[in-house]
Amino acid sequence: MNQQSSDQKFVSILTPNLSDLEEDTQNNKQDQQPLQFLYISPNLFNKLWPEIKKQLQLLKASQTNLTAFNVQQVIEEIYCLHFLNPKQIKNKINFKNFCIALDGFPLKREFLAKIPQISDLALKMDSEFTDYLSMLLEKVELKRMQVAILLANMFLCVMHLQPDYKLLPAVFIMAKLFNRSNEDSGQNNIKIQKLRCLFYYFLHVFSPEFKPHERITFTRKKQNLIMLNKPLCEFIYCEQGQMENVQDSFIVDFANKRIGGGVLNLGCVQEEILFLTHPEALASLLITTEIKQDESIIIERVNRLIMYEGYKDKFECKGMVKQIRSVNFICIDAGDYSGNYHQQYKEYKRELTKSYCGFYGIARICTGKWGCGVFGGEWQLKALIQWVAASMGGCRQLVFINDEQYAFNQAFNLIKGLNSNQLWEYIQKYCQSKSLEELNNFNAIDFILSQHRF
Repeated sequence: MNQQSSDQKFVSILTPNLSDLEEDTQNNKQDQQPLQFLYISPNLFNKLWPEIKKQLQLLKASQTNLTAFNVQQVIEEIYCLHFLNPKQIKNKINFKNFCIALDGFPLKREFLAKIPQISDLALKMDSEFTDYLSMLLEKVELKRMQVAILLANMFLCVMHLQPDYKLLPAVFIMAKLFNRSNEDSGQNNIKIQKLRCLFYYFLHVFSPEFKPHERITFTRKKQNLIMLNKPLCEFIYCEQGQMENVQDSFIVDFANKRIGGGVLNLGCVQEEILFLTHPEALASLLITTEIKQDESIIIERVNRLIMYEGYKDKFECKGMVKQIRSVNFICIDAGDYSGNYHQQYKEYKRELTKSYCGFYGIARICTGKWGCGVFGGEWQLKALIQWVAASMGGCRQLVFINDEQYAFNQAFNLIKGLNSNQLWEYIQKYCQSKSLEELNNFNAIDFILSQHRF
């Protein structure tokens, strides 16, 4: 684990968590303090940690007759300790989703019985994180047990808003999942399903299958784009399936610039689902600042633990996987063209640079319609750009999972006769025509098939 030394154990900074409105207001301020490139763990706040420890020790000591409502009350108390006026905040929150999620959970008794151990896990911050945890500048390596300790503190709402919160992830505790506010039933159901994923994670932590000393690596990767003429790598087009089920490959996380996106709030699309089904990836929220244009984040050896069905408000936690296996993520953020669809045809090189940065040096990659949901990307174009990036980066095989049935396999089999430079030239011609609002009825694959004699 990369840590940065300090001359004293405690820091005296006490910054309250802000409401959504206050966060938005603060984020719009022009004056931003320089970022401290470290995460200050909660046990280093001398005004906060002693009171939190009392609540954690209360849960730890509750070996018998512990109810879901008791746990809910303690989590609420811990959350309120972060504010300057805890009583006022107490009247504004209702962590009822915890009880509701647990009531329909098939292993309710087993999970409640583990609450004292989860609390004890959170208390291990004192022994495992005696100093500042470095932010992810290049590489941070953590044991699975250390990740479990961080997640236990996130789950119990121990983690504190950082002094430089404007540049750090906005949400890294479970408070918004627990809180049952005025959202509709569909939104609250998303929260409940997410909580159940976390319930299963903690049951796994205290199971014989958990390997506490195995290590998870988080890497901030930079790679300058070098245009090389190479044969196109093998391209496998799949009309169905889940990316996370493809074995022996790095999975592309369609990442938000702030990693994790809305995973601890209402977001429930590709990135959020990856983080829910591989909960150890949630530790990245604590240490990862915004991904820059020439960067990707690589997360290695997180365990696939959770089965699921559905997408967005249809997402449903379906329990533990039968066989746990280690998975690697390539986290790359796509351009957002939701407000201007045609802008993607002017910024196509940005997408090549970004995907190349993530793909470089990786032999087998599984991807899909990166940036083609709410961001408005054309999936045919994104598939071809990723193919060029993977080929130039030395990838041997690119697996592309889509949900459209069409003769795309035949099309890709024809295109594979090109080399990377030829395909890139066609992509550029297509985008230039599209940016002029020509070829309105063409997609990128149709254009190439019409231009080249195969």
